[in-house]
Amino acid sequence: MSSDQQPVDPTKPDLEESTNVAQAHEEVNRNAAAASREQQLRENGLEPVSIWIMIAGFIVAVIGGSVLLSSENLFSYDEFVKQDYVRGEFSRGEDSPLLAAAPDAYMKKGAALYKNCASCHGTGGAGTAGVFPPIGGSEWVEGSGVVPALVIMHGLTGPIDVAGSSYNGAMPAMADGWSDYDIAALIYYIQNSFGNKVGEVFSPEQVAEIRAISKEIGKKPLTAADLKPLLDKKFEAAALKPETMLDLKTGEVVDAGE
Repeated sequence: MSSDQQPVDPTKPDLEESTNVAQAHEEVNRNAAAASREQQLRENGLEPVSIWIMIAGFIVAVIGGSVLLSSENLFSYDEFVKQDYVRGEFSRGEDSPLLAAAPDAYMKKGAALYKNCASCHGTGGAGTAGVFPPIGGSEWVEGSGVVPALVIMHGLTGPIDVAGSSYNGAMPAMADGWSDYDIAALIYYIQNSFGNKVGEVFSPEQVAEIRAISKEIGKKPLTAADLKPLLDKKFEAAALKPETMLDLKTGEVVDAGE
């Protein structure tokens, strides 16, 4: 069988009549340029940092470093610390007490102790009509701290008038085994909660005066008649200053210099 097809000459391009040689050549050049750019890419896809950017960054670092080092006050201790400042010592030892200002310590401790009273006087200090008197707005609570302290220590029996209403619910002694801290904290709490705002921060010396009065009374429940003369009782000892720091656990006064 004969064929009109001519053998292909491998030394010459096999071009069809429709092939545009100029376009084909331009396409080859574009592909070669793209391949050359791809060879310059890093594995993470970023192009190499320009040498000019590196030079500029180096110049900025040199200038910034020289400015910092030439500043006399930038790292000066005397420039930024107040005169006569002394850094307080801080200890993480297990024996280090947790401290709080006396009013905060008393409120925290007193709130915990008041749970013993809430079943009768209510969580909001409103009392029970005709039986247990309210804590809030009570003239017996807002008067001298001696009165509520003695009621806590001795209990109360017989009728009592509070804020124009009569009550006749017996109250047992509540403070057997209580510390001075417990007594001072509960008095402060009830005198400064439920709308009461007395503010006196009782000192250990004042609690000692209360205990002396209690000792004279003896072990018996009190009546309204027993308490009435003490409504205006003034302490001889001074109260604590509000900024006085107390050990939250023991209620002991902590010297600021310790």
